[in-house]
Amino acid sequence: MWGMYERKLDLSLLLKQKKSAFLFGPRGVGKTALAQDYLARVQHAESIDLLSLDTYRRYVAEPGLFRLEIEQRLREVPGEETLTVLIDEVQKLPELLDEVHYFIERHRRRVQFLLTGSSARKLKRSGANPGVNLLAGRAWTLKLHPLSLQEFEPDLRKALTIGTLPGIYQETTSSAKRSLKAYVETYLREEVMQESLVRKVNHFIRLLDIAGQVNGEPVNYTAIARDSGVSVKTVQEYFNILVDTLIAFRVVGWSYSIRKQLRQSPKYYFFDCGVLNAIRGELQTELKPGSYRYGKLFETFIVNEIIRANDYRELDYRLHHWRTNTGMEVDLVLARGPNDAPKAVEIKSHSSPKESDLKGLIAFSSENKKARLFCLCQTTRRYSLGPIQVIPWRKGIETILQD
Repeated sequence: MWGMYERKLDLSLLLKQKKSAFLFGPRGVGKTALAQDYLARVQHAESIDLLSLDTYRRYVAEPGLFRLEIEQRLREVPGEETLTVLIDEVQKLPELLDEVHYFIERHRRRVQFLLTGSSARKLKRSGANPGVNLLAGRAWTLKLHPLSLQEFEPDLRKALTIGTLPGIYQETTSSAKRSLKAYVETYLREEVMQESLVRKVNHFIRLLDIAGQVNGEPVNYTAIARDSGVSVKTVQEYFNILVDTLIAFRVVGWSYSIRKQLRQSPKYYFFDCGVLNAIRGELQTELKPGSYRYGKLFETFIVNEIIRANDYRELDYRLHHWRTNTGMEVDLVLARGPNDAPKAVEIKSHSSPKESDLKGLIAFSSENKKARLFCLCQTTRRYSLGPIQVIPWRKGIETILQD
């Protein structure tokens, strides 16, 4: 639970077999509240908050304390009962994963770990034994997102303006805008860099601004490198940082050939419209329906909703986009693999798209005969334009994710 919201991710159901798990998600999505709610439901629990400076310093100064303390707690748990250990923001001290690995191997049936984090990057790269830092399948990976349609009924205009981070969405609009500015300044601009994820602070700040400007557009790494005065490799690495820290999602180009996918420019979508508006400095800019900006925010909102539903329902769709050299494009292509008929999706913010607005879908279907074609928009009633199903966006998300 977060306030009035019942979260879609049910840890009590998912972890009832006492499996250990990572719980990843950006700051502010409610990971700690969800994890603490789960701990309150188990009989034996231990909570370690690495955002607490005292706790963090303790384990840094005395690395062996963690093993001694957990072993002591296990001795206090009777019989074959299970101790559940929460480590909050585990990426702050990734070396602890070596100890987690030790306990899972030695006390598999008696200890369960729930490890929250806002970045998998340091977990993959740090620690005494990087090969086991993500525990090599010994722990599930779960993802928590901002509030989704599966959890509440948002006011669309509000969601496009201030996003759906749980705490921020409950604030007044003016307060939410201040909170979003602070989120960008204190987390995106400072905390990511404090974790030593980037070396040149000025370059990262500049890159963050550029990434906000190209949100939802195919990214030309070479052009950005030229404009930013850094190497192409550096630009690619910075975009990888945005993905690894869960700030943005990468949507690769569509092709049945993996080799051709790698040659196409990816698109990146920020995880929340409010955070995107804060990065772009547009929180105070009036949002006008019908404008280009409104359309791109609506597209970002819908893409994020599809990503959230895909994760929560474990549907395993892979998301792509499609674009030709002549400028024909499709916003999203969903497929599980080469034997799966693709679902091509165009997202329009107005209420009555015509066939002339959807030429990209027709072009895509000429190359992919088995493709199913959809347009998600703000129409109130479903209709068809030849092979294209035009669907109200809420119903459309459900439709395209059905098998």
